Amino acid sequence: EKEYILLGVGKHTPSFFLINIINITIMMIFRVDKRKYQVGDTIMPKTSFEETMQDEKKEMEDLLNRSRPENVPERKQCLFLFQDLICALRFYSKYGGIIYGVSVKEPPYFRGDMNKLDNILDIFRFSDDNDLRLAAVNEYWKAGTHTFNPSYEILVSSACVEKILSEDISLYKVRDEIRTNGGSVEHTLTYKLLLEKV
Repeated sequence: EKEYILLGVGKHTPSFFLINIINITIMMIFRVDKRKYQVGDTIMPKTSFEETMQDEKKEMEDLLNRSRPENVPERKQCLFLFQDLICALRFYSKYGGIIYGVSVKEPPYFRGDMNKLDNILDIFRFSDDNDLRLAAVNEYWKAGTHTFNPSYEILVSSACVEKILSEDISLYKVRDEIRTNGGSVEHTLTYKLLLEKV
């Protein structure tokens, strides 16, 4: 049986691609989740995440869903993965949870740059211009474009837990290390130790 394996790990990876291959050892992609899983478990989307959103965030998600490509389900029906460990650890430092190393068996729906979402949210906060908002949202869905230092999120239907990476790390210690290193995640000891586990 063929499996779709997603390759693309490392800060400087310019792109990701799918290959049909069996029994090959590869580097992982990552999921940060507050739910607890064991190795071998399947992680499904948490479809209620939009219910906690308010104001501009909710408006942005609504427009993202209305403008999405035909082959992409609504974002609440997607599981969001990080292409790079450094981005997963940065997200973890802000929101907590558990960092999982995961694999996928089906082709991803889409890969987007999370930094664009921050830019779009600023537009929603400071402008009521619907044309400007729509242009910004369409930029997120545009293939092959990204910000200067992209933080890629991969939209998939589900993922399988291969490793639990954050069992032995402290959220408060990670935050302190990032602060000590001038905001840099990649220079923290925790990042270097996690990289050895991948």
